[in-house]
Amino acid sequence: MRTDSAATSKNSTGDPEAAPEAQGDRSPAAIRRALIIFNRNAGGGRKVARLEEVVALLREAGVDVEVHETAFAGDAQQTAADAKTIGSGPDVVICAGGDGTINEVVNGLAGGNTPLALLPIGTANVLAAEIGLETDPQSVVVTILSGVSTQVHLGMANDRYFALMAGVGLDAEVVATVDVKLKRRTGKLAYALATAKRWAAYRNHRYRVTIDGTVHEAASAIVANGHYYAGKFICAEDARITEPGLHVCLFEKPGRWQAIYYMMALFGGFLDRLNTYRVIPGRVISVENGREGPVQGDGDIITRLPVSMSVAAETIFLRMPPKPT
Repeated sequence: MRTDSAATSKNSTGDPEAAPEAQGDRSPAAIRRALIIFNRNAGGGRKVARLEEVVALLREAGVDVEVHETAFAGDAQQTAADAKTIGSGPDVVICAGGDGTINEVVNGLAGGNTPLALLPIGTANVLAAEIGLETDPQSVVVTILSGVSTQVHLGMANDRYFALMAGVGLDAEVVATVDVKLKRRTGKLAYALATAKRWAAYRNHRYRVTIDGTVHEAASAIVANGHYYAGKFICAEDARITEPGLHVCLFEKPGRWQAIYYMMALFGGFLDRLNTYRVIPGRVISVENGREGPVQGDGDIITRLPVSMSVAAETIFLRMPPKPT
């Protein structure tokens, strides 16, 4: 891998698993009212028991809990936005869903002070992995009640925020074609089947990627705000959601078999050793290739090409797991 800037930095510990402290960190405040935004379809609806246990534990701790089950696309975003703007609203908004639901809630909370907490029940749960959050109910409740509300920087793709990444190319085409009903039943298997389908229909595309005024070409690109991708696979080692800046991952070589090789390198942990893969830090990015292809953000299709991306002016506050004592 070629990294085109020495300006990238890790957190102060040098540990990619640890979330660095940001200037916006806040001491844990008492949580008395919590709103849970619940997507029953996340994780195939198989994890309702985890939600019920978290609700019971919070109520045992004296928290007034309201559960809102989403009913339509955009419901999570609107509910989060309403919670942010109501003066007597909840002390925390808890997202019980996958990365797509979290993206909606992030878009609703952006620019406000109401913190977000995670109850991961989705397929990949990348944001939970990014902050080192365990998914068992006890760990989730400890983070909700005792975690630190930490300022998290966002990316923006056209008019949509993303917390983790935005991508064009094969990964976006897979997200665009995944069978939603199959995803609910089988989880990651649906993505594997969609990947095989898109690979069979693969066509060489070249994307024009402009990073802070410099033009590059790539067969595929991921604009990373965090360092994990599709679970705990590392795309951009130096990217951190607590630092304002994006890292553009360029997969430069086109080809059906090359796409497979890139996936093997990602899953095998040697992506950074390929000389046709580059990570370039940037703040203003545009991508186009003369057609209206899909753009995925945090695992859902959020916009279409051409796309302009940037570091968002707005942030959110995210409940991070408390540090061991």
